[in-house]
Amino acid sequence: MKNKNLIRMTSLLGVLTMAGCSLPNSFINNEVEPTLTNTSSTTVTAEMPANFSGEQKAPEANMIPGEEELNALSNASLNVFYETIESGENGENVLISPASLAFAMAITENGANGDTLKQMEKYVNGGISIEDMNALLNYTSYKLNNAKDVEWGVANSLWFNDNGDCEIENEFLKKAIEYYDAEVYKKAFDASTANDINKWVYNKTNKMIDEVIRDFSHDAMLFIVNAIAFEGEWAEEYEKSQVLENREFTNADRSTSNCTMLSSTEDRYFTLGEGTGFIKPYKGGEYSFVGILPEEGVSPEEYIKDLVKNNEDFSKAVREAEYGEVYVTMPEFTTDYGNEGMVDVYKKMGMDLPFDPGKADLKGIFTNDSDSDVWIGKIIHKTHIEVDRQGTRAAAVTVVEVDKCMAVAPAADPVVIDLDRPFVYAIVDNETGVPVFLGCMNNMQ
Repeated sequence: MKNKNLIRMTSLLGVLTMAGCSLPNSFINNEVEPTLTNTSSTTVTAEMPANFSGEQKAPEANMIPGEEELNALSNASLNVFYETIESGENGENVLISPASLAFAMAITENGANGDTLKQMEKYVNGGISIEDMNALLNYTSYKLNNAKDVEWGVANSLWFNDNGDCEIENEFLKKAIEYYDAEVYKKAFDASTANDINKWVYNKTNKMIDEVIRDFSHDAMLFIVNAIAFEGEWAEEYEKSQVLENREFTNADRSTSNCTMLSSTEDRYFTLGEGTGFIKPYKGGEYSFVGILPEEGVSPEEYIKDLVKNNEDFSKAVREAEYGEVYVTMPEFTTDYGNEGMVDVYKKMGMDLPFDPGKADLKGIFTNDSDSDVWIGKIIHKTHIEVDRQGTRAAAVTVVEVDKCMAVAPAADPVVIDLDRPFVYAIVDNETGVPVFLGCMNNMQ
């Protein structure tokens, strides 16, 4: 397609390494065949509830969250974004996917109990119960997978260690399949299985992420993997005259970099805190790219901090954006981001129990006859994004390791938003305003 602006947003988010305990004789009632090359399929069997179909359930009608829930989800996204920024170096480019984090962690929550579950509901779900979160994410995945004009793909999988040391709780497995359509695999955790998982990731992310697992810890018993892929074209193509070469971008350290700017006129904008944002839709009008320019002298880090401090509603600002002429320039850019300290990010938010070997209650993942403790030992998050005149390519991956032990009115004048210095950006669902991806660009170097 000539001069097609292709937006390709892939988010592999959520490889969760689970380690558990006890001796089982069997696993789930599900036949699985990895969609991989040079990989043999495996069959896993076990007793399941009589009323369990082994398939994803149809979403409940009209699961669009209300104003309170949207605000909660928006705040949870901003909170984890802010703490992620704070965990890094000043002026660092940061990109996360709150949506994929929600999918991955919600599957885990179905194995949590007591105060551990309460903390995860508060800091991961923004206060939404796991029951409601299951239904909401079930609806979300259905909506994304059936979107028109753009292409979404949401996929989940469970990988069990075939070493006879652990049996998965049927109710946990049932929810993973019914709400998240999880594929199920059971293999020995060796180099070939690491290769299989990486191939699964590679396929589900449209070849944008090729490695998430290198080896396995001694105690690893289960991986939970979530992937989200997105492909969409801009609602309006960039003409040749709108591609501006050899323009200047002022980096966070006040140095400058030459870049190519993309110029367009949009028709929706909003103000949020000390910043002004624009909305650039993809074909079909369901999803958009959002760019926010903080006021002069305000860094993206300071901007996000103030949004969190003042409890600003990001999703409401997007949903209620004003109509008016907006002159926009944004740079072509490529950036990679990685954070292996996401456990510390969640701890700073206030969620500590899931990571405490002596206090975490994640025993709902494994059968009740287990005498082992189970807790999350590590969360790794990596992302990549490319934005150019042809569109956007992006990917995100999260690895969560769980260890074990025994025992509006239009504006009168045009708005000008020139992203020629550090800015905040997002990919959002226009219906809810909730970000699927959320990032800040500080340096073009």
